Amino acid sequence: MEDRLAAFSASGDPAVLRGPEAQQLAERLYYAIDWLAPQTEKVETARAFNVAVLLASFHWQRFQYDGSDADAGRGGLFYKMVSQVAPHCVPTDLLEVFMEQGEPIRDTPTSQLTALTARGVNLLKEAEINGDARLLDDAVALCLFAVRANPRQDVVWAESLIMLGNVLTRRYEYTGDADSLTRAYNVTLMAEDVLPEGDPYRPKCFSTLGHIAIRLYEREGDLDRLDLAIRALREAAYGAPGYDQYRAAYLTNLATALSQHYGHTGRFESATEALEAQFEAVRTTPRDHPDLPSRLMNLAAALQGHPGTVPNGVDRHDEAAAHIRHALSLTTDGHPDRPRGLRLLAGVLQKRFTSKHDPRDLTDAVEAGRAAVEACGVGSYQRPYLLRGFAEALMAYADHFSAVDQLDEAIGALREADALLPKDHPYRRDTLMTLGYALRDRAGADPADREQALQALRDASSITSAPARDRAWAAVAAGYLAADSEDFTGAVESFTLALEQLELTAWRGLDRADRERLIAEHPNLVAHAAAVAVRADRAERAVELIEQGRGILLAQALEARTDHSELRALAPELDHRLRQVLDELDRLPDGSYSTAAEEVHERRRANDRRAALAREREEVLADIRKVSDLADFLRPRPFAKLLVAAERGPVVLLCASRYGCYALLLSGAGVQVLDLKLDERHVANRVIRFTRAVDGEPSPLRASEALVDGLSWLWAVVAKPVLEALGHTKPIGPGTEWPRLWWCPTGLFTLLPMHAAGHHRPESGGDAVLDRVVSSYTPTLRALLYTRTHPPKHPLTHPRPPSAREAARGLIVSMPSTPGWPDLPAAEQEARAVHRRHPDAELVTGPAATAPSVREALTHCSWAHFACHGRQDLGHPSRGALILHDGPLTLRDIVNLRLPHAQFAFLSACETSRGGIVLADEAISFATALQLAGFRDVVGTLWSIDDTLASDITDLVYEHMSRRPAPNPATALHAALHAVRAHHPDDVMGWAPYVHVGP
Repeated sequence: MEDRLAAFSASGDPAVLRGPEAQQLAERLYYAIDWLAPQTEKVETARAFNVAVLLASFHWQRFQYDGSDADAGRGGLFYKMVSQVAPHCVPTDLLEVFMEQGEPIRDTPTSQLTALTARGVNLLKEAEINGDARLLDDAVALCLFAVRANPRQDVVWAESLIMLGNVLTRRYEYTGDADSLTRAYNVTLMAEDVLPEGDPYRPKCFSTLGHIAIRLYEREGDLDRLDLAIRALREAAYGAPGYDQYRAAYLTNLATALSQHYGHTGRFESATEALEAQFEAVRTTPRDHPDLPSRLMNLAAALQGHPGTVPNGVDRHDEAAAHIRHALSLTTDGHPDRPRGLRLLAGVLQKRFTSKHDPRDLTDAVEAGRAAVEACGVGSYQRPYLLRGFAEALMAYADHFSAVDQLDEAIGALREADALLPKDHPYRRDTLMTLGYALRDRAGADPADREQALQALRDASSITSAPARDRAWAAVAAGYLAADSEDFTGAVESFTLALEQLELTAWRGLDRADRERLIAEHPNLVAHAAAVAVRADRAERAVELIEQGRGILLAQALEARTDHSELRALAPELDHRLRQVLDELDRLPDGSYSTAAEEVHERRRANDRRAALAREREEVLADIRKVSDLADFLRPRPFAKLLVAAERGPVVLLCASRYGCYALLLSGAGVQVLDLKLDERHVANRVIRFTRAVDGEPSPLRASEALVDGLSWLWAVVAKPVLEALGHTKPIGPGTEWPRLWWCPTGLFTLLPMHAAGHHRPESGGDAVLDRVVSSYTPTLRALLYTRTHPPKHPLTHPRPPSAREAARGLIVSMPSTPGWPDLPAAEQEARAVHRRHPDAELVTGPAATAPSVREALTHCSWAHFACHGRQDLGHPSRGALILHDGPLTLRDIVNLRLPHAQFAFLSACETSRGGIVLADEAISFATALQLAGFRDVVGTLWSIDDTLASDITDLVYEHMSRRPAPNPATALHAALHAVRAHHPDDVMGWAPYVHVGP
């Protein structure tokens, strides 16, 4: 009836109150109350009053439109009852009639309203203890009476609304009634509008609002709801004084919201803040407090869900299990928190088994999961969640003990759970994905299970209300299952969706560290997607998928650096809005802060602002894509546009997957697929041997032998077949123009030096990539196309007017001696030699070469040369750095720079063009960072270099670049390496690490 009256109030359409359904609803309400019986109980009085208010309004509104005597009589009768406790609810003209008739007209005293709300609170507490949902109906009636009977929108009214919101939320939790949750949200917002700043009841209001928003998020999957919850609960938890008796409750709710925020977005800081808040909530909760069990359970969940190390070095599984067992010891059968505690215990025991391998944990997990389901009411909103937890315990048990019956029971529980959830419920993703795994595991007994498993995983990946991170996992699982069944067309569809969702997972609302961690969850996805596309005879789609999935962070950074001329011409206002958003995103701090207090405050502020800007970016992009001819703006490029990258020479894309190892050769003729006939595991073993040779082999002789052997293998199985397929069948003779070629490897191939592949032993004949083409590297086709938008001026030879020379000259940074690092005696000689060639360059060396001073100097230079130590972390490639006098100049220090004059950079330092084993497809290296900052061409290195030979190579490169006409940097480097190889044929380790990145 409330919904019908609200709809009439909003639309003014009397048809809402007419018709047999409306009349039947009114009749049911009327006969639900014994109007002649004396109302001796507060609950009965409240229920009768609430019904009277609704029926009075219903009949009186109908009378206003229809003039029906029956409606007038019934409406007047109910309003007469209402006027005895809440005359402000009665229409003015009717109230005047009642007063003339001498009817008793009076307001309900404030003390009585407060007492009604207090009685509602007591009923709520009683229901929380014994789980009786009927008590919540009584509490709703009392609180609703207190709200409606209050003629003033004062603090007392607000308190009644807040308590009504709490009761309605608990009723939703006990019964699954979604209407109760919606009403709870609406009435709590009304209370917030009334309470003034500084009112002591505001924290409780915000806590209630946050709790409701959490439940709405769980039901809808809308991240905005969760953000609202976090804002409200921070206000409550951090704004309340330490002595506030409810502060622990606020902290608990905040921890819940933050944990779910981490689950949705992957933001590490959310998980950390959640754990800290929940520790504080438990610490400040009295040992005899009735809410201690639920807070202990929340702490256990936060411990299990945190992605990093937990405080004090405790075993997270033992600690979590101990908290849950303590909580369960404080609850009895029928306690509303007991089912959740049992489900949590089942999950913790499963995880502990994976680390300690005690099979008793699996047996106990099944028992706890079964008990959780049995303890839960049939209509509870938690039942699907509990059924899934039980099924996961059964699956773990079945896997370890080969118990088929338990797997059958798990599938039955999951199907029941799925049937209980609305089709678009975000938690269906978890249920369907678990069902898919269970059916897959049982497929050996029944081949039909495989098809059902695949369908379940595909259905899970298609639930749009689920977080992108979860959808990506489901799509990846579906892709693997389809590909393993040789359904390569279906696998392409699933991997395509996975890449799309991975892009959304690594959204701009997260800081770089979080985005890197989330992308790293799918280490070889790009290669698998490309390989199955090739197997499906869709080579062009394979190229598109490589480009879509490789360099996600690079593509995000290029958004703000690309000249969107078409957008500017068609929609200049939208171009301006987008530019503002992207520029501010780039400016937000993405690293450490000076003090702990400043760090917490500033990091949260930056995170909130980053998320708001990311949403604004999405809104602007949606508006842009509505403009004619801009529907595909900043979407993945189609093959035809990517092929433009090969107009100056072929581009070779390499991928190694368990579904095949291929080279995709892009040229003016299109794309040619070359099956390398390799096993992915063989490639992985070669990568390990190569990495050991250049990093960990203590014997220089054995390291050199391993490297030369690896380059011969790489030549035979990859480089030579590629070159011959492109028509480069023999070494280039004297006086012949050298052809260009760009390598764009993915996955495992990013760790191999394709440009140096060849036979380098004298007895082998000496054929190599270096003898047939000039090699360059590009992280992505987009990056190659982007660098070609820069004017191809080489600053070392291009004439400039005097004013330009002063504004954009060269920069030489040399560190022959670095605190804490071995000396580089040849670095000074190298820098002096470059400076002699270019005396107008700025030479920065020794104590003057600090990170701030070099960053500043980079903004004014057109070319830069570094002769110093470099380092790369293969597990965390964003930690790559050049080592200066005051410490590292990190990749992150460089990546957000905008260098308007930059053209060419030479990084004569170790590992400057080396990516990572982790995040291999993000092409994260110092050389790529400089290119992103503005340098069109960059020379870098793939491993540690000899500083003496480095000086020779440097001198040769600059000597070639000073010739007229000046060769491009790639050709200059190629000529230098040719010369050094001729003079040092046995020192492959010395010349092979040098690479060119750029157009």
